[in-house]
Amino acid sequence: MFGIGLPDLLFIALLFLLLVKPADWPVVAKRVARAAVALRRMFLPVLEELRGVRETLMTDAALSVGGTPSPPPTGWDPLPQSHQKGGEPPLPAAES
Repeated sequence: MFGIGLPDLLFIALLFLLLVKPADWPVVAKRVARAAVALRRMFLPVLEELRGVRETLMTDAALSVGGTPSPPPTGWDPLPQSHQKGGEPPLPAAES
């Protein structure tokens, strides 16, 4: 999520250890957790609405073409993290 990998998380943890006193760690952890929960609660309705719009568009498109809904095309999945961070593009799927 957000393109954050293990090296990035280790760097953030190292900065946390260097900049925050050990006595303040529980307080900081509670604040971060509460902020994460609040952000998730705020964005959950937006994500649900976007999923509903996507499903409606996919169903309408499938009904206009063939009459029965079909699964999304194979290339519609999100890109892998390596591609998002500037890595090699994913290899095309082997057709059988």
